[in-house]
Amino acid sequence: MTITSRWPHAFFAAAATYAMIGVCWGLAMSITQNHATYSAHAHLNLLGWTSLALMGTFYALLGQGVANWVKLTNFILSNVGVISMISGLFMYLGQTGPASIYGPLLAVGALSTVSGFLLFGGTVITTLVRKPAAA
Repeated sequence: MTITSRWPHAFFAAAATYAMIGVCWGLAMSITQNHATYSAHAHLNLLGWTSLALMGTFYALLGQGVANWVKLTNFILSNVGVISMISGLFMYLGQTGPASIYGPLLAVGALSTVSGFLLFGGTVITTLVRKPAAA
């Protein structure tokens, strides 16, 4: 199988970046015995590492026919969501920032993440029901 799109690689690169941040964050919490931000850490691992890796897998194996603008939009929405949501959660849980900063970050993060998942889900479903190309 020849993969012509670089989008799966972009999703995996982002996922790997979030995984590296997540394991370092977990190690830091373990060393300091301060687990106040564990929920943000868990969200980073789930939304950043796991979800983006699964999206990359889909685009590599089943989503080659998906338009590049859809992949780009999915990539941007998902990454803006992860970065905004995790930053906002970190500030909220660690009590390191005012609500005027973490509130909007959480709102943008949540809306972007949900939008990214809706776009991805719609893409998966339409790929399933689309008539396969002639072999």
